Amino acid sequence: MQVTITKLVHACLLVEVGGRRILIDPGTFSWQDERFVPSMVEGVDRVMITHEHADHVSVEFLRSALERSNDAAVETTPALQAILADHGINAVTEGTPQFAAPHERIPIGPGPQNVGFHVDGVLSHPGDSHSFVETMPILAMPFIAPWGSLTNGADRARLVRPRYVIPIHDWFLSEGGRAFMYRLANMALDEDGIELVEIEDFASVTLSV
Repeated sequence: MQVTITKLVHACLLVEVGGRRILIDPGTFSWQDERFVPSMVEGVDRVMITHEHADHVSVEFLRSALERSNDAAVETTPALQAILADHGINAVTEGTPQFAAPHERIPIGPGPQNVGFHVDGVLSHPGDSHSFVETMPILAMPFIAPWGSLTNGADRARLVRPRYVIPIHDWFLSEGGRAFMYRLANMALDEDGIELVEIEDFASVTLSV
């Protein structure tokens, strides 16, 4: 099976597999990027949001995507479901295979509810978590964050052993910093036969799984 993954800044991915278009974590960093245009997410069939932090969900981005969608359902946590209801947006909390992926502790306290998603048996997105124990062949991995580290991320990837790792959650890094950090990640994962597949913002890759 082939899956095409487009990175729309930070943790936002557009996954195209089996004739479906799935949008994951449409956050503020994507929505505010001057390179982004709403037509990039035309015709999405489902939207998955791991948690309520702004870098993972922008109400404006979500509304725009839903207006252009194929009557897409929004799936998320119970906490974000309630928040979205206040904005007049309906969401569900089940439907897509999910996995336990608690949000890591942040500098100002505990993180919010967070859920991981398995997309069509090919890709897993854990949101803001390094505390999960399962993955599909492709893992979207948040290496860099206020709550985590490259070392923790690489250790978790080696534990769950995907075939491919796609780095996400990297808005915080400069171009040079990203190159340096992912060179280290590639060295770490290569020892276990895991391929690091870096996707530039607004670029796509197609992988066979």
